[in-house]
Amino acid sequence: MKKVILSLLALLPLCMAAQDYDFAKKIGGNTLYFYITSTGGKKGATVEVTYPGNDEEKPWKGYREPSGQLAIPETVTPDRSRGRNADPEDDDTTIYTVTSIRYNAFAGCDRITRLTLPSTLKEIGEGAFAGCKKIDYIVSQAPNPPKLDESSFDKVNLDIPMRVPAGSYELYHQAVGWRQFSEITEY
Repeated sequence: MKKVILSLLALLPLCMAAQDYDFAKKIGGNTLYFYITSTGGKKGATVEVTYPGNDEEKPWKGYREPSGQLAIPETVTPDRSRGRNADPEDDDTTIYTVTSIRYNAFAGCDRITRLTLPSTLKEIGEGAFAGCKKIDYIVSQAPNPPKLDESSFDKVNLDIPMRVPAGSYELYHQAVGWRQFSEITEY
């Protein structure tokens, strides 16, 4: 019994270092990390954009942070050769819809300059873009504002141009978190 307990204790650091994502995908010049939230059913297969590391305080420590123009895709197909469930033989052709961005997902990624959010997005977590001080332009393709917390864009200049779909201005202007932005216009 003592040997079993010691073996389990030896494995504990490995378990704690596990990544909190299911697969990674290179999109544009950035690698994004995804956590599968649903594999199908009535709502279809869905994922959330997440951070690669296991340290909530410094989620990108040891990983290359996104920079420049960051465009979150509407859908993504896994590349199982990159991720904690890596299996080069797995030809996963499931198309996942991106519905959320996890809390702190891009916290501190201060090299992102432009941000495009997909029409499929339903929620942006607390502090998701906190500290992304160089964002100077946001485009949301979602006709209905994704749910977000007042801290989702903490330390982001709220006077930057933000573009939303035609007919969505009033929805964003009244939505919690989004109404903080002073320059919302329709495209």
